[in-house]
Amino acid sequence: MYRLNPLNRNVLITIDEVVAKAAIDPTADIRILQNSIEIAEERFIAPALGSLLYEDMLTQKNVLVTSGNQSTLLAQINASLPSGATHWTTDSLPIGALLNAIELVTNTAYTALWNRYLWRLTAEAVDMTATVPSWLRHTAQGQQMNNPNIIGGNGTGSASGAAKDIGYKMDRLLQDRINPLQDRMRAWLCQTRPNVPLYDFTNNCPTCSSSSSTTTDGINTQSKGGWVLGVYDGR
Repeated sequence: MYRLNPLNRNVLITIDEVVAKAAIDPTADIRILQNSIEIAEERFIAPALGSLLYEDMLTQKNVLVTSGNQSTLLAQINASLPSGATHWTTDSLPIGALLNAIELVTNTAYTALWNRYLWRLTAEAVDMTATVPSWLRHTAQGQQMNNPNIIGGNGTGSASGAAKDIGYKMDRLLQDRINPLQDRMRAWLCQTRPNVPLYDFTNNCPTCSSSSSTTTDGINTQSKGGWVLGVYDGR
């Protein structure tokens, strides 16, 4: 999908792509999700792909709009829209903007990697890194819960999770969703050997054997017991 990238640097995923794949309410705070993209990609995606492959995919999936390519890009975008959809104009795609789209990627192996694993993996990583900021914000009054408990009440009407709930969610996101996806993506790359020469097959797939994997029957064995739950109980 064609979307403007407002982050002033190349990234793999856009807000709409995050919402489409992760277990996130479509009314979630866009600013928090947007501010979590760079952290998520640098923490999880760049190490998983390796710097060379990550940077090449960034370059292919983002393009700077110039006077020389604006009309061509507009034609490509509008041709991809469903019948009856509002067409983009020069106001929608101003010169100097960054455009992000998987349709811009020319390497079909990159597209296959994105659709099979990377889109979902990146969205899950953004969801994880956005969890704490969406729960506890840095405000002029200090650290404030997004939806604070009712003072003097029994918590009725409050939707904010407790510290142990947030810790549990992040632990499960890492253990049950992100790490297994990383392992499966690595296994897929090693087994299928798609046209991604910038991936470090030598170090990531020394034997292409299951013994080098961190999964057992689909259960990831990394990050066991990463979060200490209940540490704030009673406070």
